[in-house]
Amino acid sequence: MLNLDFRRNYKYWLVVAALLFVDGVGSWLAFSRTIYPNFMADLNATMAWPLFFLLQTVWVFLFYANGRYRVDPTLSRFAEIQTLFKITLSFAVMSVIGNELFPMAKGIPSSVVLKYWFFLIICLTSGRLLVRQVQKILLRRGYGRKNTLVVGINDRARRVARQLENGFHGYNLVGFMTPDENGDETELTEGPVLGSVKSLEDVIQRHHVSEVVIALEKPNHDKLLDIITMANGAPVSLKIIPDMYEVVSGLAKTEHLQGVPLVQIHPEVISFPEKVMKRLIDIITALLVLVPLSPVWFVVAVAIKIDSRGPIFYRQERVGFNARRFIAYKFRSMVKDAESMTGPVWASHDDPRITRMGRFLRRFRFDEVPQFMNVLKGDMSVVGPRPERPYFVQKLMDEFPFYYRRYKMRPGITGWAQIKHSYDSSLDDVRQKLKYDFSYIENYSLSLDFVVMIRTIGVMLLGRGR
Repeated sequence: MLNLDFRRNYKYWLVVAALLFVDGVGSWLAFSRTIYPNFMADLNATMAWPLFFLLQTVWVFLFYANGRYRVDPTLSRFAEIQTLFKITLSFAVMSVIGNELFPMAKGIPSSVVLKYWFFLIICLTSGRLLVRQVQKILLRRGYGRKNTLVVGINDRARRVARQLENGFHGYNLVGFMTPDENGDETELTEGPVLGSVKSLEDVIQRHHVSEVVIALEKPNHDKLLDIITMANGAPVSLKIIPDMYEVVSGLAKTEHLQGVPLVQIHPEVISFPEKVMKRLIDIITALLVLVPLSPVWFVVAVAIKIDSRGPIFYRQERVGFNARRFIAYKFRSMVKDAESMTGPVWASHDDPRITRMGRFLRRFRFDEVPQFMNVLKGDMSVVGPRPERPYFVQKLMDEFPFYYRRYKMRPGITGWAQIKHSYDSSLDDVRQKLKYDFSYIENYSLSLDFVVMIRTIGVMLLGRGR
């Protein structure tokens, strides 16, 4: 699958390679013009390349974490340059502050740092503008456009199609599909009708479609969800004319096409490079929590054993990435066999089954710590939607047809929903937390993960768990 995606997206990798190349050249020009002659010349010259590669690795990581290796030729160049300016200036300012606070560290002099930053932002901006301008030129000539399919044959759909025909926006209209199951191939003024949505996946594959715009004549929530489900798994981005915004409230980003608002949904929420980076951060974080703090967790384990009868760890089957089941570990916070009489139920605020030690663990979220073992095993991530028990999954799937989107990424120990809402105790709690989960999934970034982790630490320190 990876090789197929690579071949299919070779143009994507060419643009990424071009951005990495101009960034590297720009960084080296700034480095060789400022740091090397002013600082490295007084030391061993063999240190120049290692220092340059270290700096460049930092820049690539920061740019990537802030979405600066996106390849869409219609991206705002002003927004891109603004982001580069903020990132590089923040790094330079922190370096200068570090020099002033720790003068004995003998780092790169502040004057050289500021000079390096000045040359760096000029070189990076020039390189980025060059690549983006080439992309714009190629786009006007038809290269890099995204094959787009419109679901709907009403006036709204045709109006969107006319806007798509403007090649400057990077779309290439393939045709229309009827939203009903009965639809024959025919021709409209704006383009061909390729059949009904029952053959949506086949048309996407046959015409190499990367964008699907859903333009229903009247708000129909069930039909909308049916169409989205039919496209599930296909490598496309879904856009919806937002009469039905409430259906996907909190799920998606919005954009405009010459004044026409569109709600955007990405079936594939994390790219391969993002998966690699997220997994690396997961492993490092899990090791930092489990290994250095192991004496603390040993004391917690002993306290659990003394406080009440039963095992130290609580094992429970959960549903995770791609609906795969796994065993999740927690410090036991309830009495032994707590659900033997009631069956699977959500815990309430004053649940009598929770032990004294369990209340302490839940308050500071320490009961979740053993799940870092699940992170190391690859069952979970540090940040993501919480995994649910199989017993509740089917009920939630019936109640929320869009629930399957939570399986598009590994479940997390913490998440946006966990820091915005308390433990689940009812279906209303789940409904509210699903909105937060969808918001996290659709707006995923490494920066958002760091925000969630920092805020989770705040929740733990202040004892705001439950």
